[in-house]
Amino acid sequence: MPDEINPDRRQLLLRVGRYALLGGLSVLTLNLLRRANNLGCVQLTSPCQTCGLFNHCELSKAEAARQEETEGEPT
Repeated sequence: MPDEINPDRRQLLLRVGRYALLGGLSVLTLNLLRRANNLGCVQLTSPCQTCGLFNHCELSKAEAARQEETEGEPT
């Protein structure tokens, strides 16, 4: 069995590695660009505000979100 790798196989492995690295860098770049466009904020509203039971929920987070919502409204 020869100790050297077949040149065709070696080129294939180099190409696969190169494309895998390029794909990983592309995913990382797109993720960073998406995060920069959102200014680091994943969700602009409270998860409670999107819930269908928000108005009648007695959890402390929902109550705090309702208070923030009413404080922001002019009276």
